[in-house]
Amino acid sequence: MVIEADVETVVVDAQALEDFVVRVFTNRGVTESNAREAAEVLLKADLTGVDSHGVPRLRNYVERLKAGAVKANPEVRIVHELASTAVVDGDNGLGMIVGRRAMEMAIQKAKTTGAGFVSVRNSSHYGIAGFYARMALPYDMIGISMTNVGPGGGTPPTYGRTGLFGTNPIAVAAPTKSGPPFVMDFATTVVAFGKLEIAMRRGHKVPLGWVMDREGNLTDNPNTRADGGYMLPLGGLKETGGHKGYGLMLLVDILCGALSGAAFGATFAKLANEGARPAGAAPNTGHFFGALRIDGFRPLDEFKEAMDEMYQVIHGSEKLPGHDRIYVHGEIDAETEEYRRVHGIPLDLPTYQSLEAVSADLGLPLTIKK
Repeated sequence: MVIEADVETVVVDAQALEDFVVRVFTNRGVTESNAREAAEVLLKADLTGVDSHGVPRLRNYVERLKAGAVKANPEVRIVHELASTAVVDGDNGLGMIVGRRAMEMAIQKAKTTGAGFVSVRNSSHYGIAGFYARMALPYDMIGISMTNVGPGGGTPPTYGRTGLFGTNPIAVAAPTKSGPPFVMDFATTVVAFGKLEIAMRRGHKVPLGWVMDREGNLTDNPNTRADGGYMLPLGGLKETGGHKGYGLMLLVDILCGALSGAAFGATFAKLANEGARPAGAAPNTGHFFGALRIDGFRPLDEFKEAMDEMYQVIHGSEKLPGHDRIYVHGEIDAETEEYRRVHGIPLDLPTYQSLEAVSADLGLPLTIKK
């Protein structure tokens, strides 16, 4: 997400920030290897401009680890398996660790059978969905990643008033021959909840169509969501295609929840009343991962050439007045990462202050300014 010019920021060095996150996780009992893997997921968000899903969430992860709400080093295990599919139990671990293990399994199955699919239960928030889809790219595979988040977004079904669904993101990644890979990563609500959090901590209004109040009226106040309001599904209201976003978030709940045995929005109230999970824990979050071997469909070079040709046609198509470029999903991410690795990552002031609080709380030096 672009940081607005009127927002006070602190520019930090990417490697120094990643090293700090690793030290934070190891301080809370995470092994060095697990800490580095979890930190890499968070930094990928900050580097690619997904400013809602990177280190702004670090303090929350720390609090959950301190409270024992999630396990620092989970024993991720397969509970049901066929040649190309599996259900994995995440042992209530850090979602970044659980997610990487499950996606690795999907890739390994795809190497053998041509396609691998893994559904996960008993996990927690795993960061950006796109990280795991990207994991398939070095293997010349198409990667798929999605997660449910209980009723985190508080989104009702079309024509409903009860918030049953989370933001339920979907990500897909595919390789190209010469350009950045295709990486599509989006919430099935109009925006990710983290975008509302950004607006709230910066005191900004949001565009009409993001949220509605408890009475069902559109509003530009992001705090309405926390006061009994709702985020809208992708597409907004029924008249603008919101039922399609509702269908996508329901699909995510099916693949991540009903298929694995994890919780999903429509069962959240029942699970919350069971009181069986640690205080502060996510309610049995579910994920779904897929990997497809491209050469199981057609020769790899032919596919990559077709991708490049498609990009060329899109880039060369007629543009709206005032615009000199058309982007394909993943291009802005790649360019943002290239820039931020050299020039640093701009953190808004509330995010930097949250890192200062973590530093003070754990007694770890914060030497990350560029």
